[in-house]
Amino acid sequence: MITIFTADKLYKAYKECLRNKKNTANALKFEMNREKNLWKLLYDLQTGKYEISRHICFIVTKPSPREIFAGDFRDRVVHHLLCKEIQALFESDFIESSYANRKGKGTHKAVRELKFYLVRGGQDRQRLYFLKMDIKGFFRNINKNILWRIIEKKIEESRTDKNWQNEVLWLAKKIIFHDPASNYIFKGKEETKKLIPKEKSLLFGDRNTGLPIGNLTSQFFANIYLNELDHFVKNELGFDRYIRYVDDFIILDENKTKLEKAVGEVSHFLADNLKLNLCKDKTILNPIEKGIDFLGYFTKPNYTLVRRKVVGRFKKKIFSFLQDKQDKDLAKAFISCINSYFGHFRHANSFNLRKSFWEKLSKVSKFNTNDIFSKVGLK
Repeated sequence: MITIFTADKLYKAYKECLRNKKNTANALKFEMNREKNLWKLLYDLQTGKYEISRHICFIVTKPSPREIFAGDFRDRVVHHLLCKEIQALFESDFIESSYANRKGKGTHKAVRELKFYLVRGGQDRQRLYFLKMDIKGFFRNINKNILWRIIEKKIEESRTDKNWQNEVLWLAKKIIFHDPASNYIFKGKEETKKLIPKEKSLLFGDRNTGLPIGNLTSQFFANIYLNELDHFVKNELGFDRYIRYVDDFIILDENKTKLEKAVGEVSHFLADNLKLNLCKDKTILNPIEKGIDFLGYFTKPNYTLVRRKVVGRFKKKIFSFLQDKQDKDLAKAFISCINSYFGHFRHANSFNLRKSFWEKLSKVSKFNTNDIFSKVGLK
């Protein structure tokens, strides 16, 4: 009999979860009685008594306002446990050009594939066009019943051990259908709630739709959900050049009329099969020479630039750091911020941009710039 609820699997999930959360209040609280908390969690899972704890809700304003529902550390361990157990099963069905929240993927590889298509161009030197689309309020409008049926079907078809199936489906169902808005505390300024339209908030509307942004399972379930779209575009519509990152996706083809037709075909598929809608004002069909704004870069066949908005946010962060009083923790945060942005810049044609920032920072920075730019190609 195969089970996912073992001490070894739970401990590995805990270590994975702790990797990026070790300094949070919830993680530290869990750590104070680690053994007791892990054994209690294991007992609750094995006996079916596990219940999801209270979420923390807050609003992130940059780069755009988003409503975050973050699970308790205890629940995050369970998220890692479930994802680790079934990830390989679903990964085998994911297409190569799905780049979000997958090991060995990411934004830079997605942009690299896009760049490859642009440089290669159309067949027989034909003009190549791109169709860029975005799904309206994606996470808020994921239909829980449809998601559940997709996961249930895959689990039942892919494994023979009934006990394993029952445990996985019990846990997945509990997470999918849990309503974080039923038990949460809000952190932050109350006025920031107004930045989120009601149709994009889990606090309003249909409780049978929507996954909380901020949970590992939500990111994983999002890929499972839109895997249906991926196979429709690739297999049914026959587009080989297709790239998706979460709910932003691009199709490239020499036939402009075929791409125009694809807008309606994709729209109908999403509405009929996944109960989702395209964001019409973000649907763009142009020749590739116009350039493509995608994942923080503006990409053309001959070069890739960093988006102006990204550069603008970087300038604001620098200004903010330089206004604060110097201290050790702030210096570390400053250096981390600089290297993070410069790491992003390096994937574009940005040597002059980085050099310009480096020269300005060397003159005005109160921090030791010898610790900065060590890995950004300027020293």
